[in-house]
Amino acid sequence: MPATFATATHTGLVRKSNEDSLFARPPVFVVADGMGGAQAGEVASGTAVSAFEGYVPQAKSPEDELKRVIAGVNANIYELASSEASRSGMGTTLTAAVVRGNSVSIAHVGDSRAYLWRDGVLDQLTEDHSLVGEMVRSGQITPEEAEGHPQRSIITRALGVDSAVEIDTRALEWKPGDIILLCSDGLYSMVDDGTIAAILAKRDNLYVSAWALVEAANAGGGRDNISVVLVSPDGGIETGLDDDTAQIATMAPGQDTANAASNASALSGTPAPPEGFFTRIKRWLASVPGRITIGLALVIVVFSAAWFITRQVYFIGVEGDHVVIYRGVPYDLGPLSLSSVYRNSIVTFSDLEPFEQDRVLKGELQSKSGAETMLDNYTAQARDRKQEAERQAAEAEARAKSASKNLVVPPGGLP
Repeated sequence: MPATFATATHTGLVRKSNEDSLFARPPVFVVADGMGGAQAGEVASGTAVSAFEGYVPQAKSPEDELKRVIAGVNANIYELASSEASRSGMGTTLTAAVVRGNSVSIAHVGDSRAYLWRDGVLDQLTEDHSLVGEMVRSGQITPEEAEGHPQRSIITRALGVDSAVEIDTRALEWKPGDIILLCSDGLYSMVDDGTIAAILAKRDNLYVSAWALVEAANAGGGRDNISVVLVSPDGGIETGLDDDTAQIATMAPGQDTANAASNASALSGTPAPPEGFFTRIKRWLASVPGRITIGLALVIVVFSAAWFITRQVYFIGVEGDHVVIYRGVPYDLGPLSLSSVYRNSIVTFSDLEPFEQDRVLKGELQSKSGAETMLDNYTAQARDRKQEAERQAAEAEARAKSASKNLVVPPGGLP
């Protein structure tokens, strides 16, 4: 069974923008946490995850491939940071996982983390490239002391800071029922491992669990952006979203060839047609009517095949100002559109983060479940951002009212 997954990301309760970025397209899953200011941080993390859009693992053990991709990401971000003063010092963490066969390959830079949840136990798969992480490993402080250390946000390794970067990798075999968790520090800095394990143990579905982790981080203070990717390597845990396209019936490879061979076999042993028959067929095929007929037949076959293919794929796009799911491909053949709106949403294009807008405009082809997962994530993020804006507005109004009530007017009125 293919891996199932769900993602969730939230600005948190303190930050004004979300500098985290996610990528999830089996078998590749990525979390990046940008730094260097809101705009620069978003650019750095968005650049990092976009590098994986065209990445298809080829090796049985993808660790070396991941290193090459991430090294390229580092060079790109470093060049961007060096070429524009406003982006100087920008960078990003990155934690990536590739599920292949019975193994999971992890690549890691920074303090975003990868965890393995197995049989109720949560194990951290990555080491934090941070000041307090090194202090814990050297025995200077305990893990408990690290949780509240004033320098816990200082990282010692990130993409884009230097022209070269050291990348940690590892591989492990997964077992049925395992869950791989990738997250930014906005989760684990607010939620302890025991609580994370307890949430994953409920195993409602991946989508519910992902957002339960985000809610727990916000309940703990929400001091940073929170991003979560949950992966069930064996596909044994449901994503949690409606999906009626788990199996798409397609023509079996070689089916037409097999039928042709069967027909040829049925004709074997029968008298060959007279030579004049083939001569007449060849003459007709060479004639204008014959060529027109062949041309029309080819056009019908091509259009039918193209139409059939477009019915099997989906992409996120914009209809008016709203983000929607289209069924088909983002092209037109003359007056004929090869796509149609499959599902509308309340999310407007302006609700999306800049890197999300760029991804929508690319019109990436996806499965129905993949497109619905992405749209549901955008919807949840837009709703949360709106609620956060309303909460901040309400707090500002309450502070203004409180200030006006506390204003003391001296006898005789204001001077």
